[in-house]
Amino acid sequence: MATDDANSRCLYSDDRFTLEAADFCTVPGYLILRVTGGATHLAGLEPAMARALGEALARASAAIEAATGAERVYVLSFCEVDRRLHFHLFPRTAWLLEAFRAATDAGPADAVDGPALFGWARAACVPGRALPAGAPVPADVATALRTALNHPIRPSR
Repeated sequence: MATDDANSRCLYSDDRFTLEAADFCTVPGYLILRVTGGATHLAGLEPAMARALGEALARASAAIEAATGAERVYVLSFCEVDRRLHFHLFPRTAWLLEAFRAATDAGPADAVDGPALFGWARAACVPGRALPAGAPVPADVATALRTALNHPIRPSR
């Protein structure tokens, strides 16, 4: 990955966290929040860092909701391929849910299977493939996210 590309995907960075757009899935507003340093387990964080992480996740989720109109923001952490502690923040929007239901023959009365939707979107919305109908312009979402995140993520005192 070129440094310029990584820099253009970065929406926020400080001495504790980086927040960047996913490069492997083109769903607008799909972000990765990484804890800087060598942390690999949530349970191993110092209390102050854990509090700051909670605030960072909440702030990023609020920014995603505002920028995308997401009805839900899924927050996932696997740390399997990249062992460093990081979180996927994934917007579940109306347009994405509609596309998922159409692709999987799920009806509007069916309960949403979040993990299945997440997996489907990561396979269906890849670079080089057009986004489903109704998707916002990714650059517009990135601009809105940068605006929402223009203040540093700082722990409350």
